Amino acid sequence: MDNTKNVAGLIMFIIILLLFTVGGYFFMNYMLNDFSKENNETEGITELREIRIDSTKDYIYYENTEDILHEEHIAKEDVVINIKGFENINATLAQELDSYDSEKISIDEATIPEGSTCVNEANLYSFPYREYQDNVFGDYISLVINDFSYNCVNGSRIENIKGYVIDKNTGGIIPEEQLLVDFGVTEDDIINTIRKRLSDTQVLDEGIQVIDIDGTISDIQNGEYGVVKSLSISKTGKLVINFIVKSNRINYNDNVELN
Repeated sequence: MDNTKNVAGLIMFIIILLLFTVGGYFFMNYMLNDFSKENNETEGITELREIRIDSTKDYIYYENTEDILHEEHIAKEDVVINIKGFENINATLAQELDSYDSEKISIDEATIPEGSTCVNEANLYSFPYREYQDNVFGDYISLVINDFSYNCVNGSRIENIKGYVIDKNTGGIIPEEQLLVDFGVTEDDIINTIRKRLSDTQVLDEGIQVIDIDGTISDIQNGEYGVVKSLSISKTGKLVINFIVKSNRINYNDNVELN
């Protein structure tokens, strides 16, 4: 009987020893190894952080939309750059847009040129307004802001172009100089591309060229980004120059891919 107990005790001891041995093996090889692997992989990866102010909305979105001149499809709306660090820029853009209200001139207040007529539902003769173009491609977030002046006799005229190209990983603005380097584009490339674009779209009015090619090129060469020109990234990942075209009729905005 004692021998049987001794044998049974030995067997139990061996079983317990095996359980500890196998358990320890699995713990060392799976638990610790997985933890170490996670740490090692993390060290070699740059984790993407959430750069949006409101993670439930797009990087660029619009609010407070209202019609100004319905028949001309002109509206007023606030743009929100939904990226941390852009709060002050958003506030400035909103203030600029609000200031446009004070520049509206009604038909009743205006002196309409003789022989011209001006009639619209909003009873507006002239006013400034703003349009936007935004796009997200790869690591780039682009916003182009076009400022216009409208006159019910002459129509819309582009006054100013500005914009931002933002790194989606860092939330920082990418300077124009860096974009040109990244895409392998020079200032000479820009001028040559725009000159070709203007030549291809040139029209004649009673034998006179409508587009002032030399004047447009001069303004772009001597003008600053954010005034007469702005860079953006297209939906196909191309670098784009947005610019103001001078015309003997009325100035307008245009854009062309650079690479």
